[in-house]
Amino acid sequence: MTGMVEKGIIIRHEKMGPDIWRMVISLPLTAKKAKPGQFIHVKINDNSRLLRRPISIAGTAAGKGLVEILYRVVGGGTQLMSEMKEGDTIDCLGPLGTSFTIPEEGEILGVGGGVGIAPILFTARRAKPGQMTVVIGGRNKDEVFWKDLFPKTLKQLIVTTDDGSYGIKGFTVSVLPDVLKQGTVRQVAVCGPGIMMKKTAEIAGEYGVPCEVSLERRMGCGTGTCMACVCDRKAGGHYKVCSDGPVFDAAEVVL
Repeated sequence: MTGMVEKGIIIRHEKMGPDIWRMVISLPLTAKKAKPGQFIHVKINDNSRLLRRPISIAGTAAGKGLVEILYRVVGGGTQLMSEMKEGDTIDCLGPLGTSFTIPEEGEILGVGGGVGIAPILFTARRAKPGQMTVVIGGRNKDEVFWKDLFPKTLKQLIVTTDDGSYGIKGFTVSVLPDVLKQGTVRQVAVCGPGIMMKKTAEIAGEYGVPCEVSLERRMGCGTGTCMACVCDRKAGGHYKVCSDGPVFDAAEVVL
């Protein structure tokens, strides 16, 4: 999917946590078409920044034409992005990439860590009431502000912190067997640190539950042309994360 270039007005822009920002943009065409797991490719308003930045979509309000993103400041480009104001115009290419599967029947288990929680949040907002359990984790209480963004329609929200300052002490993967052994989960969706996704896929496999992973890579074009974002296929060769993904069946990619 190649997406479309759409310039939108920033409606809301606020700091949510340590180096984490939330931006709501008026992008009617993107809002209408976007699916959980897809992303937009954002152009920074600075001539020194030639490449766009891929940012996962955290949610949409299609009726209002709004797209919500959450991003972390990790370099000069996202630093400039964080300095943009409400009312500014931002140039976006999207929606791009593949999306998570939301089954008609059966429950979804969403697992997220870090900024990788954004596509899990979007999936939760699109799932049916009571269809989704979400497990999110962070290093400490300051990193789990995400919990307040999830809809009340979740079946369950489980929060873990490495230091035990909020929720269950430990890593997200430590609670997955207790959820999966109930036998009601039909699909797992995960996005976050590589080691977390690998372990989640392994645990899902032990319980015979399909698992989809959303991969994060540095990107150039975002449309499958430049080959800057490849990942390895288990069957040999490579996938382009921007166009073949970013959402993949965990059984098909090397994590």
